[in-house]
Amino acid sequence: MDEQSLLRNLQVRYENKDIYTYTGSILVSVNPYEILPLYNLDVVRSYFGVQRGVLPPHIFAIADAAYKSMVDDKKNQSIIISGESGAGKTEATKLIIQYLAARTNKRSEVERMIVESSPILEAFGNAKTVRNNNSSRFGKFIEIHFNELGHICGARIIQYLLEKSRVVQQAKDERNYHIFYQLCAGADQALRDELQLLPPAQYNYLNQSGCIEIENVDDK
Repeated sequence: MDEQSLLRNLQVRYENKDIYTYTGSILVSVNPYEILPLYNLDVVRSYFGVQRGVLPPHIFAIADAAYKSMVDDKKNQSIIISGESGAGKTEATKLIIQYLAARTNKRSEVERMIVESSPILEAFGNAKTVRNNNSSRFGKFIEIHFNELGHICGARIIQYLLEKSRVVQQAKDERNYHIFYQLCAGADQALRDELQLLPPAQYNYLNQSGCIEIENVDDK
């Protein structure tokens, strides 16, 4: 298979709303930029314990294969999620965590904490770029721990390679990190007075790109 045939295959499948495609042991995902009925509980359960390749390509199949290998072989497993800005890496990570929680038949407090930590991490580490309104500007390593019964019992999140230069300079039509705009827009009057906050348009670190607001996004 050459690059041309691979891209053609991805295009045909994408036009048919088939956003997942296998190429060997790799799952290629194309962001549909719309909500598709691919992640409800019935779909989740349909991949429980099913060998990869039996059902249509899906991120749940990758998660299940890793979980099954961990349980059967008693060895650590890794899933690498990569792609350009806007490819859907953050959403893919959330889907894998949610699947693993469902796979163990137990929605754990740890799983809830991992999922709910995402908005906090995104506030401090995500920003608007010309290609993506919520682009992650840092790397993230999530380590999920399982007990002897195969249930989630702990986790660790490590952040690295934050794009520090964005704090002081942004390209045209891009923004600084979300947290600065959210603080200026969402702080109550008491906090606003305490920190002497001004509108974001009055800060050089926030106004130099010419972009203050994101369409259809409320920073409050």
